[in-house]
Amino acid sequence: MTTRSPASSTRSTMGTKTPVVAAIPNYNMGHNLNRLLPEVLAQGYDAVYVLDDASTDDSADVVRQFGSDVKFVRSPRNQGAGANRNQIIDCVDDKTLIHFVDADMELRTDRIPDTAREVFARYEHRGVGMIGGLVCRHDGTQEPHNYGAVFSAWGGLTSGLPLMIDRLRDRPRLAAAAQRIAAPLMKEWPDVLATPRPTPAYWLHEGNMLVDSGVLRSLGGYDPDLRCHEAQDLAIRMEKRGIGRQFDPDIKVVHLHIDVRGKNRNRWANHAVRQLIRKHGVMRWLCDR
Repeated sequence: MTTRSPASSTRSTMGTKTPVVAAIPNYNMGHNLNRLLPEVLAQGYDAVYVLDDASTDDSADVVRQFGSDVKFVRSPRNQGAGANRNQIIDCVDDKTLIHFVDADMELRTDRIPDTAREVFARYEHRGVGMIGGLVCRHDGTQEPHNYGAVFSAWGGLTSGLPLMIDRLRDRPRLAAAAQRIAAPLMKEWPDVLATPRPTPAYWLHEGNMLVDSGVLRSLGGYDPDLRCHEAQDLAIRMEKRGIGRQFDPDIKVVHLHIDVRGKNRNRWANHAVRQLIRKHGVMRWLCDR
């Protein structure tokens, strides 16, 4: 399949509005879908999809209440977050912007489809195919891992720095001092004490993310074998293809942190680390930064 750049995808819709669809990955979050879906429907997306990873709760019944306004795409078996997100690929054509919104989010931006078109056009000249929005907590502070460094030994070493500084928020002078000391090591990570600003990024928080559908399809989507770190894997493959990634805070959500993975989270994360090292090479993992 020929790779289609984000720029060519946008130009092909010149004169008409690029379709923007909401894609909501879901697993056993029916209770929050009941609150989230009215927010999403009020935005004016061209289509709204719930991508269900074989939920065992009442998610299907909740979505059914919204009739034809919400399309329910259900996996026959639980596959994991990446494979679940891939279900959107067969639902849209290559001239579409997909807005992934996790099911445990609250929207904090109005007219998101219009904003999505404006934001994507802003970076068209740089060949950006994926844009991460701002993910916050209820108190308004940004999450420490809105975006991050390449998956590597260096990235792993520095990934704890934003978390450390975030934990010092209630001691402002100490937090500011820690940020100043760590700043040279944190160029690829958010400054959690500062106002979020647009910046190129390696990987992005998937809970509030825009992606060009043609780009996602040309990459084959997420690696379905990964149950964790699938965003980092996708970013590595995009980097190899010269497809840019960008953080831009213009679309904002609040993360409710509803945990449906439980005790499996750490096991999946550790297994994914080993998978990615095997997939992309030990030398790349040791040397990339």
